[in-house]
Amino acid sequence: MISLIAVDMDGTLLDGDGNLPSHFLDVFQRLDDNNILFTVASGRQYTSLVQSFQSISDKIVFIAENGTLVVYKGKALFARPIPMQNVLELCAQGRTIPHTVTVVCGRKSAYLEKSGDPERAEFLSEIAKYYSKIEFVDSFADIDDDILKFTVCSFDGAEEVILPAFRAYSDRFSVVVSGAYWLDISQPDANKGAALAHVQEIFGISRDQTMAFGDFLNDVELLQNAKYSYAMANAHPDLFQHANFQAAANYEDGVLRQIVHMLDNPQEYEKNQ
Repeated sequence: MISLIAVDMDGTLLDGDGNLPSHFLDVFQRLDDNNILFTVASGRQYTSLVQSFQSISDKIVFIAENGTLVVYKGKALFARPIPMQNVLELCAQGRTIPHTVTVVCGRKSAYLEKSGDPERAEFLSEIAKYYSKIEFVDSFADIDDDILKFTVCSFDGAEEVILPAFRAYSDRFSVVVSGAYWLDISQPDANKGAALAHVQEIFGISRDQTMAFGDFLNDVELLQNAKYSYAMANAHPDLFQHANFQAAANYEDGVLRQIVHMLDNPQEYEKNQ
C-alpha cells in the first residue's frame, strides 16, 4: 500500500503556467481520506510553498529549499544550514559570473544585495516565482539568519554558465542544477532524498510504500528514495535513468493522473510490495 507521496512543484505538479491543477484539492481529499501522507519537495522557499497550499498546509509535509528544511504543522523536523563563512565564500565566487543574480536563502527570508543593475528587474520577476519573502541588504555579510541554501540565477543557462564556475565546490557541497536558469548549493548531506528519508523514518513509512515525482536534476535523490519513482515526460534527459517509471508531462496533468490511477487500482501496488 502506498502511504507517502512526494512531489516536486515546478515542471512536475504545477502546469505549464505554474499553477496547481484545478482538481488538485479533490485528489488531495481522496489521499487524506486514505491516510496517505502528501509531501511537497521543492527548491522553493517554505513561505512560498505554504502560500500555494494555504487551505491544507497543516496536512502537508513541506520539504523546502531542496531538502535543507522539512516542516510539518509549522514545526521544523529537519534543517541543514550552511556556515556563514562558507556562504560568503560562495557569494564572492558568484560575483565573478556576469549577468547573474545571487540569492541567499535563510529560514526567515531570502536575501538579495541592493543593486542599481538595470538587469535586476527581469531577475526579480523570476525570483518572485519561488521566493515570496525577500529582504534587500547592503551586504550578504549583514544577514542574521540560518542560511539553508545558496542559489544563482542566469538567463544564459545554469548548466552552460553557472555550473562550470562552481563545479570545483562539488567536493565540499551539494552543487546541483535545479532548473534551466538556477543552480543551488547546500550542505553535502542536504538534498530532497535525504529529507524524504528523514520523513520516512519519522512516520514509519518504507521506501516500498513511497511514490515520488520529479523533473529535474535536483530530484535525483528524491526518486532514488521511492520504489514508485516517476520522471515526468518533460524531465531533464539525465533524470530518467534514476526513475523506475515515467509519468505524463506536467502540462498533461501527469502527477494527478498517476495518483488517481493508484487510488483506483490499489491492488496493483499492494501485490508489488
